[in-house]
Amino acid sequence: MIKLDDIRKHAARRPDHVAVVDRDFRLTWTELAEQVARVATGLADHLPAERPARAAFMSCNSWELVVVMAACATLGVPCIGLDYTTTPEATAGALEQLQPTVLISTPLRRPLLERSGWPGTRDVLSIHLAGPENDDYDTGPAAPGAVCFQALAAYEPAPTTPVEQPFTAFSFTSGTSGIPKLVIRNSSFEARRLSDLVDQYSFDEDDVHMVTVPLYHSSGPGWARIFLSLGGSVVLSPYEDAEKMAELIVAEGVSTTLMVPPVLNRLISHPASEHLHKTSRLRFLLSGGRHLNRWVINQTWDRLGPVLHLYYGTTETGLNTMIGPEELHVAPARSGRPMPGSTILVLDPEHRPLPKGQLGRIAIASYQLMDSYASAEPDFLMIEHAGRTQKYLLTGDSGVMDEGGRIELSARNDGVTKAEGRHPLDVNIFALEDELTGLPCVRETAVLKVDLPDEGPTLVAAFAPISPEREASGSRAVLAACLRRAPQLPARVVTVPEIPYSPTGKVRTAQLLSTVLDLIGQENAASAADRMELTTA
Repeated sequence: MIKLDDIRKHAARRPDHVAVVDRDFRLTWTELAEQVARVATGLADHLPAERPARAAFMSCNSWELVVVMAACATLGVPCIGLDYTTTPEATAGALEQLQPTVLISTPLRRPLLERSGWPGTRDVLSIHLAGPENDDYDTGPAAPGAVCFQALAAYEPAPTTPVEQPFTAFSFTSGTSGIPKLVIRNSSFEARRLSDLVDQYSFDEDDVHMVTVPLYHSSGPGWARIFLSLGGSVVLSPYEDAEKMAELIVAEGVSTTLMVPPVLNRLISHPASEHLHKTSRLRFLLSGGRHLNRWVINQTWDRLGPVLHLYYGTTETGLNTMIGPEELHVAPARSGRPMPGSTILVLDPEHRPLPKGQLGRIAIASYQLMDSYASAEPDFLMIEHAGRTQKYLLTGDSGVMDEGGRIELSARNDGVTKAEGRHPLDVNIFALEDELTGLPCVRETAVLKVDLPDEGPTLVAAFAPISPEREASGSRAVLAACLRRAPQLPARVVTVPEIPYSPTGKVRTAQLLSTVLDLIGQENAASAADRMELTTA
């Protein structure tokens, strides 16, 4: 988040301009400066001494969280979010890597921290926010030694000195394969990336940015920080309520937003979005994380106008590629061309650059590149290409670069099969889910590799059809694609109402698996009953 000095500059220039909107609560730049000054003063008074100062939060999006994050930035304290949808084991693993000195939480999310064993007996400052999920929160501390937001905000503003420590930025990977990995950067790339994006997309102080992803995900505060740095406005929106999102887009004059594909799908499927292309000032909508199928792209164009941009980015490499609405409309499978300052290569199993049009492992060189993990060694490679030697990170993604220099991802690290070590990529499996998203009868899909009782290893393709009338034809098309792409495995196609996603757009694999196993069990039972009836007859 941005620092108090920058907030005060905006407050001096446009004191009554709204900086943050959270439901019915609004903070002008003047009010935001006052709140951040008070909380920074209180936080400085409570910070534990003699250790690197690091803060972690487990909270839904709220104006209080924005203020605390800005106060941390003012004091030079890295502040990183924790996924509140994960397990106590994953939470404990993340916190053991970070070793925070400050823990920020709300009543709804605090039990997960406690089940993970934090803070326990550790010397950690606990800060309690009210959170949007509990308006009647007791303003007193809920635990011995804890400090509530109201107590920090009651401090009289006083000059503060940033903590003396080397610059370090932290972020967590999504942890889809287990414990999230802590990503470390020893220098900031924010100023350069801000300049690149402003030059390319003409963002300015009149933009109103709507946040629909949790602030624990690096993309949430990253994009909010862009518009706060410019003196614009940020609107915190519920990601699960499509009608409310559509209402906010119009009422608050939202001009830019980032939505993960499931949230975008939810918005454009709702009747409230039907006329947004005429009633809103939305001009830039960014999505990423999974491929968007053609139905979503076309529906977005119809309902929102030519605003959709697709990006490819990772926690380790930052923002890598972007593709705009016109190109995306004719090349829906692409993730775009490399952003300024990024070089992308597609490598063979021996880490040699491949020609355009050939599938391989993606490696990225960029000024946004991570420096290290806290508990693992990244796959860095020094590669000479086009007369220049650079450090590349070998990602877990595979893809193809087309003749126009655009990247097409054929699989992501959280897909049905992972790219591990130096093993050759399983092209058939990698390409399957991508092909399914391109079928005109499929609204959303996910592929699981499941060891079924009495059947053994099986590909299970779960899909939600565009409409009930397309279910039968969709099932045939999905099964045909499975048999063509992965003939070495038997396949089962299961129709589901929707694919369950996390707030950041990741498939909730355990929930989906439970659903498809129940449906498969019902299908098997019905088939057995039919066979019994035929035998009896």
